[in-house]
Amino acid sequence: MSFPPSFLEEIRNRLPLSGLIGSRVRLVRAGREMKGCCPFHNEKSPSFYVNDDKQFFHCFGCGAHGDAIGFTMRHDRLSFPEAVEALAGQAGLQVPRDTPIEREKFDAEKRLLQLLDRTTAWFEEQLFTPAGREALAYLRKRGLSDEAIGRFRLGYAPNDGQSLLKKMTSEGYTLDELAAVGLAKKSEERNDHYSFFRNRVIFPVGDRRGRTVAFGARILGDGEPKYLNSPDHALFHKGKLLYGLSRARTALAQGQSIIVVEGYMDVIALVEAGYSGAVAPLGTALTDEQIQILWKLLPPSENREASRDYSPILCFDGDNAGIRAAARAVERALPLLTSAQTLRIATMSGAKDPDELIRQSGKGAFDALLKQAQPMIDVLWNMALAGRQMRTPEERGAFKDVLRQKVTQIKDEPLRRLYGEEFKKRIDDAFGWKPQNFTAQKGGKRDWKNPQAQPFFGTRRLPQNKQKLIGRILLALIINHPGLFDAFGENFAQLEFQTPDYENLRQRVLDILSQAETPLTADELRRALLHNDENPFGDTRNTNLLDEILSPDTYMHAKAARPDAALDDARKTWADIWKSLEQEWAMGDYNAAAAAYRENQNDENKARLDALKTRMLEVSQAMTDELVRAVD
Repeated sequence: MSFPPSFLEEIRNRLPLSGLIGSRVRLVRAGREMKGCCPFHNEKSPSFYVNDDKQFFHCFGCGAHGDAIGFTMRHDRLSFPEAVEALAGQAGLQVPRDTPIEREKFDAEKRLLQLLDRTTAWFEEQLFTPAGREALAYLRKRGLSDEAIGRFRLGYAPNDGQSLLKKMTSEGYTLDELAAVGLAKKSEERNDHYSFFRNRVIFPVGDRRGRTVAFGARILGDGEPKYLNSPDHALFHKGKLLYGLSRARTALAQGQSIIVVEGYMDVIALVEAGYSGAVAPLGTALTDEQIQILWKLLPPSENREASRDYSPILCFDGDNAGIRAAARAVERALPLLTSAQTLRIATMSGAKDPDELIRQSGKGAFDALLKQAQPMIDVLWNMALAGRQMRTPEERGAFKDVLRQKVTQIKDEPLRRLYGEEFKKRIDDAFGWKPQNFTAQKGGKRDWKNPQAQPFFGTRRLPQNKQKLIGRILLALIINHPGLFDAFGENFAQLEFQTPDYENLRQRVLDILSQAETPLTADELRRALLHNDENPFGDTRNTNLLDEILSPDTYMHAKAARPDAALDDARKTWADIWKSLEQEWAMGDYNAAAAAYRENQNDENKARLDALKTRMLEVSQAMTDELVRAVD
């Protein structure tokens, strides 16, 4: 059985060799390569090397050599077709069959790659002609040496619209081929073609292997657009590639970080300064696919050094556009985060971009900036806090709601819970409320000093139609059974009653139970509610309110709220009420997000809608599972 060459090439591109082999062999970094003990013969000293850039492995001990397919065949004892099908499954590819059409397609793509490479060389030549004098002066003014210009294969597209076309057609390429890769465009007025790039500095864009597949171009002088990129075509999709990508994996092997910047010149400036892991999106906001590409470059989590942070660093310009771009990237990344996939953000200030910072202040200033890069948890906190004074309950409530919305966008459940716990801890520290969480220890004793963190989802208001009855029941449950605070103190803290008297009482109960040195009985809690420093002899208003709440009418609807009810019954009643409320809140959040998305169909609203849909389904499923267990 044979397979299309383009398909085999795609498998190799999608599966980094060090990741594939690293899942079977322990590899460590060795310069630009990875090394380990050969899996094909017994050895104590590593002589087995893996090179991601060249996509091959080699053992200097036994001579084993090959690519991803060869390794899988040899290690897993598979035939060539079996190895290809196994790797295709890992890469998420459907296995095609090698047909004359597929072979023709591969040959056509190979020819287009040759055309793009010849065009790159021609642009390079034009830069050093009299016509390219202004473009060359621009690059040198930006601090680039001729050596750097050559390393990045920078060039110049002449102002006339025909010289490139004449050159390439004289070498045997057709106008249709030039148009297919975005080099030529057909005139709407005349039946001829003209060059797509004219009077611009040219930046060749390479694929994962460094082969030119497109161009970025900066205009000389005034004019719009300032930057122009090749249109998408068979070999190039701007949202699925990054400028400088072929260099990034080597940088990781050398112990450097991947640094995402905004522009071509930023990448070049950073690489020239020694940061070879610099990459940039291609004229668009950072996409989901580009974020995933960054993470795919990283070694498997089991092969990462514990002392090193591998997460890519976003370092966008310090102007308003750069700040917005960073915020959009963070929003896009949230649903994709896992414990092994995250980002850091380096915030520019003062200088406009990384290129300018290095030219003005040197490499040391940029090193300092990278060291201050913030993890996602800090970035989200600061984004929610920006512009808020936190002086009023409304401001604090809005702040907590924003954080809750961010947390719900994280689809990885364990990570979402950890983010919620961390935000809850920070909010407790910031707002001064320290929940006592009575964690059970050996012998039935309670640990009053080490509260167990709970997931945070922000302030929750009771539905308007349930303010009175549900509010009375929950207050009666916690007042008559203070032991519930052990398990449900977090729930109680999240509540907000719209009835002022109920809300004031809730806050009072919360303060008393959270500040108590030892667990309180129901009688002790009631006495504390009726007495305070301002009125130590009693509070008539609170007495009347407690009489209303702790009344037969309340107990008629919830027997477990009675003071003589068993604590386990009270605990089950609270849990059942809370599950029902969670379902109602989840549905309300989803409906609000759906309305926001209908009004403004941007990426942020779409991400929030998807996250809340997942949350709503999770809550519904949990209730279904509980019902099934109850029936069983």
